Parts: sequence; structure tokens; C-alpha cells
Amino acid sequence: MKIKTTILALSALLLASPSHAFFGFGKSEEKPALDLGSLANDAFSSQVDTQADSDLVKMLSSQLDVSPTQATGGAGALLALASNSLSSSQNSELASSIPGLSSLTGSIPGLTGLASNFGAVTDIFTKLGLDPSMVGQFAPLILKYLGSQNASTGLLDSLGQIWK
Repeated sequence: MKIKTTILALSALLLASPSHAFFGFGKSEEKPALDLGSLANDAFSSQVDTQADSDLVKMLSSQLDVSPTQATGGAGALLALASNSLSSSQNSELASSIPGLSSLTGSIPGLTGLASNFGAVTDIFTKLGLDPSMVGQFAPLILKYLGSQNASTGLLDSLGQIWK
């Protein structure tokens, strides 16, 4: 009788519990981390043509001797970091000061999420084939451009602090 009860109890337990609980079936595999390199390399195929006409991209390309792809990605990374850090009113001012801002920050899919800190921006520069020290050359030129677009001193000061 004990054997029948034990077998019945084990059978009920096995039927009531999902099989993956006992055998590991259906375990989800960990998804690989977002590959910044592939994002940077693949993202520009359709975006660069539209951004090459941007006055900001033209200025960065000519003054820093970088390609339109690098200018677009570098500016996009810095502006995405700014977008993640500024208040909503300063973000609105930034958007009105740079025509096509959303195209720049969207130049790499997921860029706004990736550019969450300064280290991430330097990583993006590296993936674009730019020396990370070039952030220090991009930032003042973007600030100069924004000044020529009549951006407020408050916005320029905030950006200067973010991009230190």
C-alpha cells in the first residue's frame, strides 16, 4: 500500500508541475548585450545622406576633417547625452535650435538609450573610428553652432557642463 501511495503521489507531482521545473526545458537563453559596434556600423546607410545636408554636420565635417558619417554619429552621441540630461524646457530649446535634431540623435538606432553617460559617448566615438579625445573638439563647435542659432546662455552653460 505504501508503494502505491508513493507512486501515486510522485505521479501527481510530476503531472502537476511543469516539466521545465524538473528538467530545465524552456529556460530562456540570455539575450546578448546590445552590440554598439554593429549599431554604429549599420545605422548610417540611410541616415547619412539626409544628414550630410545639415549645416551642423557640414561644419563639423569641414572643420574637424571627419566624414559626414562620423560627424553625424559624433554630434548625435553628444546631443543624445544632452537630451538625456537636460530639463524638458531646455530640450525644447535645443530641438528648436538644431533643425533635424531628432534625425541626428536617431542616427544610430537606440542611440538615446546608449548615450547615458560620458563614457558611453566616448565608446560611440571609438566605434565610429574617431579618437575619443575628439569629443573635446566636437563639443565646442556644437556650442558655437548653437550660439549662432541664438541658443540661450542657460542652455549653452548646461551643455558645457554635460560635455565636460
